[in-house]
Amino acid sequence: MLNTLEIIPKQYERIFSLPKNMFGDIYVASIPGDPVDNIISSCKKLVNKGFNVIPHLPARNIKDEKELEYYLFQLDKLNIKKILAIGGSSTEKDPTFSSTYEIFKTGIFENFDFDQINIAGHPEGNPFDEKSDENLKEKLNWLVNKDYKCNIVTQWTFDPKQTNIWLEKINKDISDISNNTEIHIGIAGPAKFTTLLRYAKVCGVSASAIIAKNKGLGLTKLLKHNPKEIINSIVGYDNLHFFPFGGINELVDWKKI
Repeated sequence: MLNTLEIIPKQYERIFSLPKNMFGDIYVASIPGDPVDNIISSCKKLVNKGFNVIPHLPARNIKDEKELEYYLFQLDKLNIKKILAIGGSSTEKDPTFSSTYEIFKTGIFENFDFDQINIAGHPEGNPFDEKSDENLKEKLNWLVNKDYKCNIVTQWTFDPKQTNIWLEKINKDISDISNNTEIHIGIAGPAKFTTLLRYAKVCGVSASAIIAKNKGLGLTKLLKHNPKEIINSIVGYDNLHFFPFGGINELVDWKKI
């Protein structure tokens, strides 16, 4: 199984020169406040080049049901069969949709031909959702009952110990709901600490919370972040999902080693 890769819309051209068979699905992320047309445009260019694309569907960044239907319609037109539904973050104080489950309950998904709707997992907790694990099970149960395939794709992690605890718990929790749901663990590619901080802000992640929750990894180690150190410490997952914060070329070079 090929690892997956996540990019922001403006990085789409850099994907064209990726080595063949290094990555599988390409996830196109949402940036809080950006119009959904940015994701649609990048997805179209990638699909036309033959890439398997999984766009983000950020609940809190969707203005209303009309925009949700427009967005799904445009993705459906591109024959995209998989999406990643996330809560995300919003530039609005009171977004129309406060959670992924709320967009599921609109009934709009049933108007389209998506085969797989992936959802997010949070090994180190979710600053926007104190009951993220419970809500994960609720979403998975809804998707399974609607006959969608679903994988769990996690936020990037720097705490192998906590991630292993979470993996053991979630694997047990979902076993009664689905026997074919994979867990893909988010891994930050090689990057400087300053770069990780910048992308934490873009991703809607609290940089201070990341540092506080990972006291076992000092700043010196983060400055020389090597994904292998974390990957080798984690067990109980099905695939790796890479965030190329230090650059796509840097991640490619690291994977070649």
